[in-house]
Amino acid sequence: MNASGPKERATFSIAADVKSKLEAVVPKNERSRFVEKAIDQALRDVAIRNLQKTLDEIRRPATAEESGSEFLRRKRMEWDGRPIDVLEGRHE
Repeated sequence: MNASGPKERATFSIAADVKSKLEAVVPKNERSRFVEKAIDQALRDVAIRNLQKTLDEIRRPATAEESGSEFLRRKRMEWDGRPIDVLEGRHE
């Protein structure tokens, strides 16, 4: 077990040319870690794109009385149902 938790085997296929490049560049004993980091980064990129899409689709209120921070705080409360003092760390 390491800092990221226990390891599990995964079986998937990759293109032969990608496999050849991986084997040419990354030493055998470092490939699992290399692939794990690449997958983790790709998943983070997907999450960021999804968040950007969500933020782009949010309709702003008609009035300009609410600041951007206040608007996002209100939307966050609507999404997860937690009161503002919990979101701000003042209460659990």
